[in-house]
Amino acid sequence: MEQGDDAERDAGTPQNVPKEDRLAPDGAHAHFSRSRMEALSDGIFAFAMTLLVLTLDVPEGARDLSNPALVAMLAGYLPDLYHYLLAFFILASFWVAHHAQADRLRHIDRRFLWMNITTLMFVTLVPFSVNLIGDYPDETFAAVVFETNLLLIGLLFAAQWWYAAYRGRLIHPGTDMRRANQRVMVVPAVSVLAILLALAGWAWSTVIYAFIPLVMRFLPPGR
Repeated sequence: MEQGDDAERDAGTPQNVPKEDRLAPDGAHAHFSRSRMEALSDGIFAFAMTLLVLTLDVPEGARDLSNPALVAMLAGYLPDLYHYLLAFFILASFWVAHHAQADRLRHIDRRFLWMNITTLMFVTLVPFSVNLIGDYPDETFAAVVFETNLLLIGLLFAAQWWYAAYRGRLIHPGTDMRRANQRVMVVPAVSVLAILLALAGWAWSTVIYAFIPLVMRFLPPGR
């Protein structure tokens, strides 16, 4: 009887699809294709990272400039270039974290899939928040919008991990929980600090994000 159920469950499922990526029959807890989730996420991260360069607009009428005028114009672009590089590498770090998180998953379910889609929605907002802070680098509200954008992405990444890791719901057995729990809270913690610095009047509160690699390096080791 069990063999018959297995055959019925796999009916219509291509044989080249990995077992962990096949649909399960149990409705609300159905397992969805991890590979398709990763493909969607990769595409959206790549698109958002590419769109960042569009925040670096050359002013209209900037033609036939002398060398000193061109240097002065580029110097005025330093805040925009800084925020472009900062956002690009933060998104790259999120992509690496997403890849590492997906690698720890045995499978995904509907809830995890929608959590991931919600996270990607805020990823696509990063070019907008970068453009805002680039156009208004001295405005507190612009900095808070950018930092809140990163805070929400970080919190959603953490929520995805906690959901997947709860009682080993979706992750592989033997996963280093302590190390992963520490890493997912770094960006949210840094974002909260950056928001507080911005509200306190520090114009370059986003500089705090440059310390993320240092924080990651000195996290306590896992078990």
